[in-house]
Amino acid sequence: MNETIVALSLLGAALSVGLAVLGACIGQGLAVSKATEAVGKNPAAKSEVQTMMIVGLVTMVVLVAFAIAIAIVLVYLNPFIR
Repeated sequence: MNETIVALSLLGAALSVGLAVLGACIGQGLAVSKATEAVGKNPAAKSEVQTMMIVGLVTMVVLVAFAIAIAIVLVYLNPFIR
């Protein structure tokens, strides 16, 4: 029974980090693309667009860090093993 719990916990950790990184990378690519497009259309708004883009990118990185924290808990501090 413990082997199954450990295996599923490792699978959950891998999936949580993998999907979080995949989603963040896609989101960051879209954000940078749209910010570049907005600055290309209105160069005067560069500082505002850049500030909002950086805040959005940091938010995505924090969400990935939360997924890594969940994975660390599942791998090293597994609450499901007695």
